[in-house]
Amino acid sequence: MTNAALTLILYAFVAAASPLGLAATLTVLRSGRAQSLGLASGVLLGQLLTCGILVVIGTASVNHRTKRPIVEGVIELLLGAALLVLASVIHHRPRRANPDSGRSSQILDRLQRVHGTTAFAAGLALGVGGPKRLVLTGLASASITAAGVDGAQEAALVVWYGALATIVVWAPVLAVLVVGEGVIEKVDAAFRWLARHHRPVTVWALLIVGFFCLAHGLLLLVNHA
Repeated sequence: MTNAALTLILYAFVAAASPLGLAATLTVLRSGRAQSLGLASGVLLGQLLTCGILVVIGTASVNHRTKRPIVEGVIELLLGAALLVLASVIHHRPRRANPDSGRSSQILDRLQRVHGTTAFAAGLALGVGGPKRLVLTGLASASITAAGVDGAQEAALVVWYGALATIVVWAPVLAVLVVGEGVIEKVDAAFRWLARHHRPVTVWALLIVGFFCLAHGLLLLVNHA
């Protein structure tokens, strides 16, 4: 379980490194406490539900197999290869002139004028995520499935990943509630830094996790050949 928990930290780091998530958090923090709590709880619940459902599906399909270490090795090789491909795609993707355009801009505009309940619904959608977050959640759930732990430990790993993957949303909200609104300026500074360095941070994190999965998967297959 420890190896899985450590691997999930890296997956969650890539998922959490989202300028949209920080921008949404910054928007609701300036809109009010109800909106902030609604967004944070929605994002966390959406992430937990998505990861939990994928883990249940994965566990049901793997539990009937007899050579679990070999299954784990194959899954980790596939995970590693997928992450390296994703890193390459992100690295070579053309830079957008305005990173806040399109869907992101529409979401932020709506969050400026919503109530707590609507903010929760928006957070739920953000927690489920677009293609990038869904891919990472799928990879994380596959890693949890491959860990070969019991149901309670799987649930703990889902909560661990969900909390880490959404930390840029719920942590600033919690900090404002506990410390005060001075935290908002720090969130703004973090958003600006992440917006400038989002691509290299994401690519390096994906490369590190990808090579780790490939190495660990090969080791499992060699040891149980």
